[in-house]
Amino acid sequence: MTGKTPLMLVVGLSLSTGLPAFINACHRQGVKVAVMCEPFRRDTHAAQQLTELYERRLALADEYFELPALDAVRVLGAVRHLSPSFALQGVYAGADRHVETVAQVASVYGLPGPGLRAAAISRNKVMQRLLCERHGVPVPPFTVVSGAEQAARFLAGYAPVVAKPCTSSGSDGVRRLDCEADLVTYTSQAPHFPFLLEKYLHGREFSIECLVSDGQPMLTNITAKGKGAEPYFVETLQAVPAQLTEDRRAALAELAVKIIELTEMETGILHLEAVDGADGTVVYPIEWAVREPGHAIMDLVDWCFGLQATDYLVALHVGRPLPEVPAKAQGREAVTVFVDLPPGTIVDVRQDRDPNTIPGIVDFDFFGRPGDVTDHARDNWNAFGAYSVLAHSRVDLRRAINELDASFGVLLREPDGRENWWRMSAQVRAEVLGDSYATDGQR
Repeated sequence: MTGKTPLMLVVGLSLSTGLPAFINACHRQGVKVAVMCEPFRRDTHAAQQLTELYERRLALADEYFELPALDAVRVLGAVRHLSPSFALQGVYAGADRHVETVAQVASVYGLPGPGLRAAAISRNKVMQRLLCERHGVPVPPFTVVSGAEQAARFLAGYAPVVAKPCTSSGSDGVRRLDCEADLVTYTSQAPHFPFLLEKYLHGREFSIECLVSDGQPMLTNITAKGKGAEPYFVETLQAVPAQLTEDRRAALAELAVKIIELTEMETGILHLEAVDGADGTVVYPIEWAVREPGHAIMDLVDWCFGLQATDYLVALHVGRPLPEVPAKAQGREAVTVFVDLPPGTIVDVRQDRDPNTIPGIVDFDFFGRPGDVTDHARDNWNAFGAYSVLAHSRVDLRRAINELDASFGVLLREPDGRENWWRMSAQVRAEVLGDSYATDGQR
């Protein structure tokens, strides 16, 4: 290893993780970064803009390699080709689909990671529910259906229900079903059997992010979530820190500890999605993953922990002595918004100022153009844009979105012919700031 350059390997490339901050943190610790990814192909209204963003992210890495697939054989083969010049210090999942490959590489090289058991369970929603059920962790009634008749029987007993593919991510294929007609529509489109059906849960949705070292949660954050229009379950808002009473915060944190124990997770980051039931007495796990969350959540966490959390995350993965656990930065708030436009047609896009020049506004992108037909997002790839706000206080958050609304707006023609200006801040105002008048999104 003498004379070799320390290397962090990132397997997979997501456009909504905190990869730029992660790479910078690696560089601060004297570690180069190589990214292995698959060619980017997405058939969306924003394919060109997303491809450009993909290329910009790849360019941040010290080395990058495009492979036709990121299975363990191909990745391990590519790592071997790097070995003459680099000393592999850590391996990191850049996207959910590659968690098991990363765990396999870590096990071969003796590197820190979540462990093979935790990685396998994190990729399978059925395994997660069965594990929780077996150990007394509350889960909603569920079944794995392999045919239409079986699905209809479950729907009749528990409607409304949520249909989910057993292994996908990014809200892809997740739908609320209220009646048999919904079921027929769902099964005629996607996914193929088998898939998961579970009783719809009423309550507030959160995610819990834990930085874990040898099975012990060292840093815990709770993120409040907002969704787009049902029957879809696209996450369109993330807010840190979640506004919670201490007892609900404790219940969510305790659930995360339980999941770490049940999966025998070793080291890394746990991203657990959960619903705090409508009666405020039961917290239900929805699903979890042992990798960095999307929607720029880690950037929000890093901001609210004084820009120290990502450095801590890197230290976990390279197996070095850990710095002091980051403390929360008093008063800071942060949000990420995925722009979910209602049905209509874009008439005009008004930009009086580049939103990215507004203090606190980060990574503002809008992909719509006049003439584009809009509709509520069906998965994370169908949003019309995104941005984050990193604020020093609640007052600063309001100041930033006020400036955003003053600088940027979208004129929509609704299906009935009416035209209204749509504010990018509508969901933040309604669900974070409590401005009841803001729920329609209009200026």
